[in-house]
Amino acid sequence: EFVYNTQQVAVRPRGNGLALECVRTAAGEPDADGRRRPVTVAGSEHVIECGMVIAAVGQKGECAELDDRGLMAGDRVRTEWEGMRTDLENVFAAGDGAFGGSTIVMAMHHGQRAAYYVRQFLEGNEHPLPYRTPYRTRRVPVAQDIRWEKLAPHHPTFFGLGEKPLEFPEIESTYDWETARNEASRCYRCDAETGSADYSVQHREDIFSMARTNPADHAKLARMLHKRLQLRDNPFPEGRAASLDDVVFLPANLSRLVIDPYREACSVAFDLGGRMRLEHPFLVASFDRAPVQVFEPLCAGLAAVDAPYLGTRAPGSGARWVQLLAGDTPPDPVAEAVVYPSAAALPAQGLRAGEGQLIGLAVATADDLEEAIDTTLERELDFMVLDASGGLRDAQGSGWPELSGDPAFSLLRATVVSLRRRRREEAFDLVYFGGVRSGTDCAKLIGLGANAVVLGVGAALALGAQIVPGGLAFAADHSGEERAQAVANIVRANVGEASMMARCTGKTNLHNLEPEDLRAVTIATAAATGIPLVGRAP
Repeated sequence: EFVYNTQQVAVRPRGNGLALECVRTAAGEPDADGRRRPVTVAGSEHVIECGMVIAAVGQKGECAELDDRGLMAGDRVRTEWEGMRTDLENVFAAGDGAFGGSTIVMAMHHGQRAAYYVRQFLEGNEHPLPYRTPYRTRRVPVAQDIRWEKLAPHHPTFFGLGEKPLEFPEIESTYDWETARNEASRCYRCDAETGSADYSVQHREDIFSMARTNPADHAKLARMLHKRLQLRDNPFPEGRAASLDDVVFLPANLSRLVIDPYREACSVAFDLGGRMRLEHPFLVASFDRAPVQVFEPLCAGLAAVDAPYLGTRAPGSGARWVQLLAGDTPPDPVAEAVVYPSAAALPAQGLRAGEGQLIGLAVATADDLEEAIDTTLERELDFMVLDASGGLRDAQGSGWPELSGDPAFSLLRATVVSLRRRRREEAFDLVYFGGVRSGTDCAKLIGLGANAVVLGVGAALALGAQIVPGGLAFAADHSGEERAQAVANIVRANVGEASMMARCTGKTNLHNLEPEDLRAVTIATAAATGIPLVGRAP
């Protein structure tokens, strides 16, 4: 027998249930504060039979010291949710004492939020990114158990409330190591099988069915194959804009005689302007107004993979800088290269801040192209930046011009045609910006005549950004180390992917890709890139 007492209530076992012994109360006389407190009614004892009793205990926050400092609002600490701060800049609050009674889970969430904002305060970050619950909190390797589809679901053993429920015992078992592995291999394998854009549950079921079908059952295999080869609706509706997705590579065996070139090394390095050595053709831009919690890890990640930053903001962490000039800002001697926003912005003298500094010129529209090419040739500049999204050189813009509309891929084609007409092709290098998402996009653009490409939104998404109305938004659910690793990984992955595309076309140097390695599959893309469309005259 156990007894749980307060001044007026007792809980006692009775048969297979419980007996709740109660007394009735009534409002007493007003006290000094005018409140009428409850008093016991004599002779009101009674019993309520029940199967379970849940104690509901009222609570009230009190702290004389905080109240003296003006930090209390009634029975709670006066706290703003946005930063978990009180009226004192170095005092933070969370949990029931700040926001009222709730669940343990919410209290844990409050603690995580408060810890994040305390850390930002201690690090001197006056404008931290808003806290967001991390999308992942554990590092769990993907299960590769070949028995994954044969394991039955495992249900934890339920113990019930036990003999002493007031001691809050465990009510169900946890997984041991082997059971956890079996459950993971059964449940989570599908998460690793959704990498392709057209993957669906139906495809997955077809794969399983075909894998289990007897190879001699030709009729069944034929039916499944026929089902998968059904024609679909035209995926390219009228009005579809030019897209790099609509440019495909020709395999090497269709364009030249090769012997296993994919087994050989493929060079991806080149010298921008003939002097600035780059180990790969990727730069990153558009982070001039990014929060410090994003920009600093970005620079660390770029330094790790030797990818230059193109922008008005000088990177730290040892990252290389291609300075994009804005307004009256002079060239910085720290920058390895300087990009002027227009031909009119070029000074008569003093283009460089130091010997050996490369000079480039940005152009964003076809109307400015001929003048920009003439100026670049006459002034013997080292490279041009083709701003196909039309906002890279606008220092007052949104920062994410690639989200404002379809990039003008035709700008690259028009530049190459103009240089060929002058018989000055390859007189200077071409750096392309606008809509680059992958290594495959990079390889296609190099085949079209670019020497290097610039990642913008693609790098931001790798750093944890989400596309929202008006641009991109970052939150604090990634650490600086994770962001730095992410940008390094996206560059490495894209370099490897670009190299793979070059090898598939029979090349051992990425910059040997040429228009003859490509074919367009839509009329708009063929017109924008100059790449032939199969079945149509050039």
